[in-house]
Amino acid sequence: MTTPFGGGNIVGRAAAVTAGAGSRTVLITGVGKGLGRALALELAKKGHSVVGCSRSQDRLTSLHSELSSVDSPLSDSAVSSSDKHFFMTVDVVSQRSLERSEIGFFFGSNSSVEELARAVMEKKGVLDVI
Repeated sequence: MTTPFGGGNIVGRAAAVTAGAGSRTVLITGVGKGLGRALALELAKKGHSVVGCSRSQDRLTSLHSELSSVDSPLSDSAVSSSDKHFFMTVDVVSQRSLERSEIGFFFGSNSSVEELARAVMEKKGVLDVI
């Protein structure tokens, strides 16, 4: 797949951004499936700590289990996968909070995003990569 950023494998490029920089804490939105999930798995293999959000708790639970088996052998063995990675269900646009604007777009509540930000700061501190 060719991208405006020079083409190539997007997952590989994302992993290269953090390669050789030691362990980083990376926030990935949409981590439950697709590219977000692939990025989480690849970055965990490289020893990075993954913070992720998704609308589906089932997908987050599945990913967390999968990350336990793929974590890098280079990562700190004193830190369990459950402590290393952090996931939270976040839904920016929920059916209960939809409002129609004058220009026809729908905007949801950002309270779940604010909850994610607070939880991440409490558990992980400042993120290295978003």
